[in-house]
Amino acid sequence: MLTPKERMAVVAKGLRPDQVPFVPVVYEHASKLIGTTPSILARDPDLIVKGQLEAYRRYRMDIVSVGVDIYNIEAEVLGCEIRYFDNSPEIPGVVTHILEKNKNALNKLRVPDPFRDGRMPVFLEACQRIHQEVGKEVQVNATIVGPFTLAALLRKYENFVMDILDDPPYARSLLEFTFQVGLAYGTAFSKVGVGISVNESWITPPLLSPELFRDFPFPYEKELISRLKRVGFQSIGLISGGNTLPIAPYLVQTGTSILAADANTDQLAYKKLAQEAGIILRVLIDAKLLSSGTDKEIEEATLRVLKSCAGGSRFILGCGVVPYEADSKKILKFREVALAFHEY
Repeated sequence: MLTPKERMAVVAKGLRPDQVPFVPVVYEHASKLIGTTPSILARDPDLIVKGQLEAYRRYRMDIVSVGVDIYNIEAEVLGCEIRYFDNSPEIPGVVTHILEKNKNALNKLRVPDPFRDGRMPVFLEACQRIHQEVGKEVQVNATIVGPFTLAALLRKYENFVMDILDDPPYARSLLEFTFQVGLAYGTAFSKVGVGISVNESWITPPLLSPELFRDFPFPYEKELISRLKRVGFQSIGLISGGNTLPIAPYLVQTGTSILAADANTDQLAYKKLAQEAGIILRVLIDAKLLSSGTDKEIEEATLRVLKSCAGGSRFILGCGVVPYEADSKKILKFREVALAFHEY
């Protein structure tokens, strides 16, 4: 039997591995596994390491993605206020946007030092330690925020969209800054030996039209991926949930190695685009099933994805981010159905 790392190397070559590659994404759920909350876990490298290693021990995913409140790290270090919930399973979130009331405060912002500033060193340390522990057998990936999503977090989404429409030069200046932040943070992860994914949740139509995506986020995402490859990353995932099929023709041109086809998109159409571009596609079931679904519903959803999309090459099976409250038995059922798929 192949190790997870060997399995993903086979997938990257466009060949068929020994079994369906299984890649659920465990962020806040890791805190439940070790008896704490996302807010406490998110600020403690020891707990991040403990939670991710426990998740890997239980679920044997083929990629370990390290994160908790993944959209807060860069925003927080740049001055956004984050609300934590130490005694609750709620995920920490941005409550004030540093550029909301004064967009010209952008001139005062500086690209942070990932090894010194905010919680960036926490995740650099955690990723390095997880990689040292299990990196020989499984790919360990860090997460950074894409330029558009970070810009929207700093300025507040509605304001930033209006900037795009009413003040395009400012919008591009902000995207250039957030691009530089992502490049600095991503480059730091290259020095600790892990892989990386770029998370861009706020590009999904109808939040952003395909035309606006093409003219604004797309060039910065493409350049970010290109520059990160120059510092040593061989595989970079560009990840966004929701129905991203309308912008998929642009996503496949960004240089990404992995895309995600969410449960609410036309996954077969996505598969065709990804295969033509030679890109790995992570096809997802609805992660909510891992909390509230029955075994039958999980099996049906998993088999639906496998029967429609597992043929051919460069396929991996996943779900959206596993909820905090997900039932471990349901996640293991999800895995069991995948590994028993003999047609693969």
